[in-house]
Amino acid sequence: MLKSVVCRSLLLAFLPALLALTGCKPRAKSGAEAPVAPPTPTPAPTPVPTPTPTPVPSNSVVSVLGYHRFENPPSDGLAISTREFEAQMQRLKDAGITVISMDDFLAWRRGAKAIPARCAVITIDDGYVSGYTEAWPVLKKFGYPFTMFVYTNYISAGGKSIKWEQLAEMVAAGVDIGSHTVSHASLTRKGTKSDGEFETWLWNELRGSKDILEQRLNTKVRTLAFPYGISNELVKQTGLKAGYEALFTVNGIKTQANSPGPDSIGRYIVDSTLPKVFEMAANFGGGAAAPVSAAAASANPAAAVMVTQPMEGETVKDARPLIKANLASLGKIDPKTVEMQLSGFGTVPATYDPATQIIQFQPTQKLRERACTVTVTATAGGKKVATRWNFYVEPE
Repeated sequence: MLKSVVCRSLLLAFLPALLALTGCKPRAKSGAEAPVAPPTPTPAPTPVPTPTPTPVPSNSVVSVLGYHRFENPPSDGLAISTREFEAQMQRLKDAGITVISMDDFLAWRRGAKAIPARCAVITIDDGYVSGYTEAWPVLKKFGYPFTMFVYTNYISAGGKSIKWEQLAEMVAAGVDIGSHTVSHASLTRKGTKSDGEFETWLWNELRGSKDILEQRLNTKVRTLAFPYGISNELVKQTGLKAGYEALFTVNGIKTQANSPGPDSIGRYIVDSTLPKVFEMAANFGGGAAAPVSAAAASANPAAAVMVTQPMEGETVKDARPLIKANLASLGKIDPKTVEMQLSGFGTVPATYDPATQIIQFQPTQKLRERACTVTVTATAGGKKVATRWNFYVEPE
């Protein structure tokens, strides 16, 4: 009994020490809880200043090249041999001309991206399979981006047309796709359609082709190339309403930051029988801005005192008429700056005689459209000048 009492006394004596060693503490009495320190306030983040947008340089110039078929040997002017096409790509590289993508071109036009001073954009029209079999391998060799302007009725139509599967392969590899409408018909030719029928048809050609390409190829279509380069205000407004960011013509003029648009962007349509077209496209005059871009788009109708052939509004029977004009009424012209653009052809290799002040051009191919527009641009007295006139072709 005595031993039990002694053991209990020893246990009670050492119990506080054991509790201290094991980390246990006696329960605090109710109402005497230890005070809790207030939380340390989180400092407010230092405001980050909004960066000031860097202005995009405005001295860049872009030449848009347009190709059609790649054949060995070429069957006509709109075809070019693969060897010559590769030589032209090499010349762009050797000249220090940067080939940019349509993405970069559009971003530059929006003022969202800077591009080099001298650039080129490569486009291929219609949807011939040679764009896939001949041109694409060359462009991959140089690492050049490009855009295929295709009209949907021709895709997988057999013969020389490209297939949907081939276009899908190109899109997967990063090739850009633009619309060339549904049927490649002239967008200004109303024919016997009523106003309502024509507007419905036009909307389908522009918006319908865009929808088809986007759905079949799962890609965004942002650009349109007018068939034959022909348009009017209704066509342009409908194109913009259809959701296109840029509309391309065949007028051989370079694009600058201040060029008119986006409904009339020029292109040089390469013709294997007219090597001067590529020469003009690749000539940036040492990087200086092309002097004709704004003037060509806003050219005034030919003055009554200006002698033109064919005359303004004249209808001719010859589908390859001699086209000329006396430019004396424009003032003292710098002969090196004179250029002629013809609808459906773009810039043509016209000749200018400073002595007579006459510019003239003889087409080697038949004019494709009934309504033809001629635009002549130049520099006179240090200022840009331009004039235009229209005539009609009705072959016998």
